[in-house]
Amino acid sequence: MAVTVDDVKGTLHDFQELDDDEVNKVILRAKRQAARDGLEDDDLDDGTIDFARHLLFVSQQMGYGAVQTAETFGNTQTNFDKLKGNDSFLLDYNALVDSAGGGDSWGEVWTE
Repeated sequence: MAVTVDDVKGTLHDFQELDDDEVNKVILRAKRQAARDGLEDDDLDDGTIDFARHLLFVSQQMGYGAVQTAETFGNTQTNFDKLKGNDSFLLDYNALVDSAGGGDSWGEVWTE
């Protein structure tokens, strides 16, 4: 199956207002990364969706700046660390690559 904008947006509230052309560009980038990481068939589609969501999520969050922790009137809020790549979409993608991908982009070698 070819991954679509609807596949990436899913039912995720934060992604519904994103421009379809921009999402399509991210899908192409995510598919190239997933293929380089050795994913194939259904895993390639799943990895493309996970990595596209990761890219879109980080892009959205960077709009808030690189704030990791904020404190106001004694209340502290800690966000995920955007630079450590620990958002749930990337964690899912990395788990898929670890279980199903090659991750080394070596390709197959045949000898006669």
